[in-house]
Amino acid sequence: MKSDLYVDSYNQTRCPDEEILMNYLEGLLSKSEHTALENHIAGCDRCLETLVMAKSLMLDKELFELKPVPEAVTKKAVSLVSGKIPVWPDSFIVNLKRSVKHIGARMFDSFGVKPWTGWQLAQIRGSKIAASEDFVCLKVPFAKIETEVEIEKLKNETAHIRVKLAKPIEKTMTLRVTLKKGEREIASYILNDFIAFEHMPFDHYNISLFLDGVSQGTYFFKIKETRNGNK
Repeated sequence: MKSDLYVDSYNQTRCPDEEILMNYLEGLLSKSEHTALENHIAGCDRCLETLVMAKSLMLDKELFELKPVPEAVTKKAVSLVSGKIPVWPDSFIVNLKRSVKHIGARMFDSFGVKPWTGWQLAQIRGSKIAASEDFVCLKVPFAKIETEVEIEKLKNETAHIRVKLAKPIEKTMTLRVTLKKGEREIASYILNDFIAFEHMPFDHYNISLFLDGVSQGTYFFKIKETRNGNK
């Protein structure tokens, strides 16, 4: 395992293999190998997105099993996404690639990732409560606030996005939900029990929750056309 396999950060034909990515996720690379791989990640959307997707799959496994992820799970996660380029909001990737020198810090800020000290759960994730071809309901935790996000797709490539509280909160608390498309704010409302963003075009969005003006996290998602019931 030698870092010169990916020392050229802009050579897309010399991306690291699955074993190197797996070792990176598990914190097994040396400091110099970390540096070389991070330099490569700064110029390679494919490897960056592969790592993010693989870690997302691993986090799902961690949440369900409540125990460390075994090597086999890591390898499987990397294998599932290697060679595929998932779509993320453009600002997500741009922010991560601003500077090669600070790639590690940016990954920590966006994903709770410090490659040289292991991985931490920091991103907001949703779990499906109900789903069909044109409707999905997700349980989305923002810090200590439990919410449910419903997405109902309509016939004209638009959708209703609804956000509601899973549990009542103290009346003294003020909750605000902000919907953005990339960096552009679409709307922002006070959340008492239920709010709706109606007839939103299919696209990338993110929902942020603020408690008394303090951010409780951001949930990223994409609404797209589906076939054969795939979400």
